[in-house]
Amino acid sequence: MTVRTVPAVLDHGRARARARAGSAAWLLLLCWPLWSLLTADPGLVRVAWALGGVALLAVCWLMITWRLFSGRGGSPRPWALAGLLGATLALFPVLGLPWAYVCFVLVVSALAATLRPAGFVAAAVVTAVVEVVVLWALGASFAGIWWVPLVIAVQAVVAQSLKQMGVLVMRLEAARAEVAQMAVENERLRFARDLHDILGHTLTSITIRSQLAARLARTDPDRAAREMTDVEHAARQALDEVRHAVTGYRAPALSEELDKAARGLRSAGIELDVSPAEGPIPASAEILLAWAVREAVTNVLRHSRARHCRIVLSVDDSAAGLEVRDDGTPTGEGPGATRTGHGLTGLAERVAEAGGRLEAGPSPGGGYRLCVRVPVEAS
Repeated sequence: MTVRTVPAVLDHGRARARARAGSAAWLLLLCWPLWSLLTADPGLVRVAWALGGVALLAVCWLMITWRLFSGRGGSPRPWALAGLLGATLALFPVLGLPWAYVCFVLVVSALAATLRPAGFVAAAVVTAVVEVVVLWALGASFAGIWWVPLVIAVQAVVAQSLKQMGVLVMRLEAARAEVAQMAVENERLRFARDLHDILGHTLTSITIRSQLAARLARTDPDRAAREMTDVEHAARQALDEVRHAVTGYRAPALSEELDKAARGLRSAGIELDVSPAEGPIPASAEILLAWAVREAVTNVLRHSRARHCRIVLSVDDSAAGLEVRDDGTPTGEGPGATRTGHGLTGLAERVAEAGGRLEAGPSPGGGYRLCVRVPVEAS
């Protein structure tokens, strides 16, 4: 009764990897200017100048495209765009006309990935003007100049369209995740109804037979024994049915675990402070963090004299994290003892299977700290 989303997650991961590889392939455009330079017998200074500029441009380009095709659709860093533009201008004197004829492809794409539509239009116009001026200054003829602004305009339209398509794809993924969450909620409601149907009749039968056996215990002990045997059989059958029903359904929800933690700690006189994550946590990672919240709060309630507890959630492009801190001390344990147990061991196994990391132990400033970090795609 589980909602299987792993294939979709893998498909999205493969698509992002292919998009990043395809964007890195555009750096092959640098081969023509570099080959033209090296075959012209340049000096050592010009070669070092060219290689340094190309290296800076390649790093900035990869940074821009890596974040653009990340799972969370992060906006590229402004410094990466500034570095790419600076390297482009710095390479004009040393790479000449070949560089002028290929550089605008990378520049326009980087501008489209980084800027908003209004700013991108202005930047594309400036790019076309700079290209024309540079080509004219480098001695290009009119036949080698007039078509460049047209190509830049076409590329600008295509790049902006691809970016908008990427935004729509991200929204579609978010909608699919929401639909999956709604499916899980509907499945929970159906499970509640099924559980009632499974146990309602059986428990009613057990109650009636138990009452009958109690009345027959003195007058007909043999029949009472048979009735109790039937009661035992019905109870075992109900237990088996419940176990089958809950198989695959015991994944906790993070929001529910936080609510339970707040109620449990409040009843124990422990103040709870929760810092939510800055963005949505993927469902696969949320399950592990929910288990971590359950185990950490259980340890706080059972093994400490804490007065305050703090839960911090975090998420970024690669991983989701949870940190639980309290100001308590171990109870019923020797000095320096920790709160390890079967629950914490099981949690560590779950996190390790997902490729994550769990840290638990006394905090340097006192109290106890449990930290879990789970890779988003791996989980």
